Amino acid sequence: MNPAAGPAAQLHSRRPLPAARPGASGLLQNIPAALLVAMISLSYAASYSAMVFGSAGSEVLAAGLPLVLLSAFTMLLLVSLTSSLPFMIAGTDSNATGILALTVSGMAVEMRAGGSSVQEMVATMLVTMTLSTLLSGVFLTAVGVSKRGNLVQYVPFPVVGGFLAGNGYLLLSGAFSIATGHTPAFHTLPSLAHLHWLVVVPALIVAGTMMLGSRLKWDHPTLLPLALLAASAVFYIGLHFSGIDIERARSLGWLFENMHLKTFHLPLSLQASAINWGVIGHHYSELFAMIAVVTLTILLNATGIGLAARRDIDFNHELRSAGMANLVSGLFGGIVGCQSMSRTMVAFKAGARGRATGILAALICLACVIFFSDVIAWLPKPVLAGMLCGLGLLLLVEWLLKSWRRLSATEYCLIVAILVVITIYGFVAGVALGIVVACVLFVVEYGRVSCIKLEFTGNSMMSKVERPLEVIALLQEHGARAYGLCLQGFLFFGSATQVVNRVREQLKTPRECIIVDFRRVQGMDASTSQCFGKLAQICEQKGTTLVLTGMQPAHRLQIADIGASTAAVREFADLDAALEWLEEDLLERLQKRVGEPEMPAILVEHFSKDQLHSLLNRMEVLYLPADSTLFHAGDAGDCMYFIESGRVSIWLTLEAGKKMRLRSFGSGTIVGEMSLYTGQTRTADVVTDGLTRVRKLTVPQLRMLEAEDPATALQLHNFVVKVLAKRLSVTNEAYRLAF
Repeated sequence: MNPAAGPAAQLHSRRPLPAARPGASGLLQNIPAALLVAMISLSYAASYSAMVFGSAGSEVLAAGLPLVLLSAFTMLLLVSLTSSLPFMIAGTDSNATGILALTVSGMAVEMRAGGSSVQEMVATMLVTMTLSTLLSGVFLTAVGVSKRGNLVQYVPFPVVGGFLAGNGYLLLSGAFSIATGHTPAFHTLPSLAHLHWLVVVPALIVAGTMMLGSRLKWDHPTLLPLALLAASAVFYIGLHFSGIDIERARSLGWLFENMHLKTFHLPLSLQASAINWGVIGHHYSELFAMIAVVTLTILLNATGIGLAARRDIDFNHELRSAGMANLVSGLFGGIVGCQSMSRTMVAFKAGARGRATGILAALICLACVIFFSDVIAWLPKPVLAGMLCGLGLLLLVEWLLKSWRRLSATEYCLIVAILVVITIYGFVAGVALGIVVACVLFVVEYGRVSCIKLEFTGNSMMSKVERPLEVIALLQEHGARAYGLCLQGFLFFGSATQVVNRVREQLKTPRECIIVDFRRVQGMDASTSQCFGKLAQICEQKGTTLVLTGMQPAHRLQIADIGASTAAVREFADLDAALEWLEEDLLERLQKRVGEPEMPAILVEHFSKDQLHSLLNRMEVLYLPADSTLFHAGDAGDCMYFIESGRVSIWLTLEAGKKMRLRSFGSGTIVGEMSLYTGQTRTADVVTDGLTRVRKLTVPQLRMLEAEDPATALQLHNFVVKVLAKRLSVTNEAYRLAF
């Protein structure tokens, strides 16, 4: 039998779960599970009633008990009918009930000190319970309707594991309390040694069967009910042979007391004048704490059930389901309830696969409340203790022993820490600690992940502007003066500090420009502005220009004031624009060596004087104004152009008429040669950026050149090959940096 809450182990199992059987056989199959769930639910309801109202006096307990029992029926029925998981079982919750018990206890002390009457205490405490249930129902329904329940997916896995391990400890604590009658503590541990064998043996039968079944992977749904029946039989047979009658066993705490419901007060029947609203107002914080606890409990229980049962759980659906059930229960004065992991897994192990189990269990609970059946009084406490012990041990084995092999040391230590805190301070503190520590660990680990997508210099990454071979060589010679970073992911203080440290290291070598590209950044926090302020100051001290590119409006607002002069910081829409500015600035400062290239002056290094004369005479000179189209996508590739002055750009038409610039070609470059050589149609538009002078070489002119002056034609082909090879080299370098 797999553990009742062994998520990881069951996730690896690929055997399909048995489906619910239709018809009479399916109904009969659910009866054992329904009886078991009903007895557990009623037992919990009776125990929680004593825990909540016991400190307030017998009158308050007698008034609150039937309402809590009725809420067990309401939660079972409505959640079973509306849950996204057919066999989901709901009921009163120990976490929320514990907060309510503290609230009622404080109110009892306060009201006794104020001389309040019994009627006032009954009315005030019942209204407090009703109000807490209604508020919880409203909040849970609102969260579910607004579809915020999926936030639980962001709860770190070790926190869920710690929650499940803590649930195992609480189950063991419940088993200890049922068996010994004492609260678990170091000074009460010796009481285990004095337990009667009629307590120990039935508990061992149930717990041992569950542990052995999990070890041997016995999954038959009748295994647990048979173990419970066998343990009960051993208990009653042992009573007979030990000469202990039923009343003596009940006095020893081995059986539940008979419940006598003396009074039944609905909230609407209470006198408003008897309600002390001032006392309720003093404890408003506990009500909000209860809402938070029950919400978190539902989400974590649903997660644990989904893992253990290998089913998908709709968290928003579960919140709406629990919200509606609490609203209805609150109208009848019921106590806060939610989906129960332990009871759901008990039903699951007993063969429950459909809604019939929860519905039948709800009807049994209602029958017990209405007809005052003494069924609970015949359920041996040692049997219940054994079942709780088995469930608790399975959870602890799963998350304290088996998880050691599949989790990192940090994650495992976090699970242990959560368990320890839950043991000492309770569920809320343990889960809160787990979430905080997990978030801190995540930030630390994420801070180690580099936010730098790629690094480059001006000679390894160039703009989309095509330049003559000689100019490209010059830019590559001096391009190391610029250093760039392309960032990625979410930036915060830890990751942004990486950028500052990396730039500081790079500035040990003289740099004229530092480029930081934000195009791949998804977001940043407020601390990032401080880091980039420090970066700007470092660049300013070194006499280096800081260039920021690809910033979204939100990013721009966050680092708008980075504490540097505007001359030291520049911003461009994208990285290509920054690279183009960088190249133009560099060429301008080197203009004595470069000047404005002319086509004949460029070609003279590749052709002899006669060859150049022969080539130029066969080309047509065109003077084109701005926005003139050399050719459109789809045109025949019947010519190529030599750009003598000005610039042209290649534009690709996208969907919805949008256009994207692929590349620009300045003076001294060629364009359109690919289609000329391949004979294919044009793939993009080429448009002039301004006044441009070009030389046009058509296919007939090229063929004539090849026929009449083959040496010049061969030299032209060699020149084109060099240009294409250089383009390919630049493109390869850009891809190498990117990947």
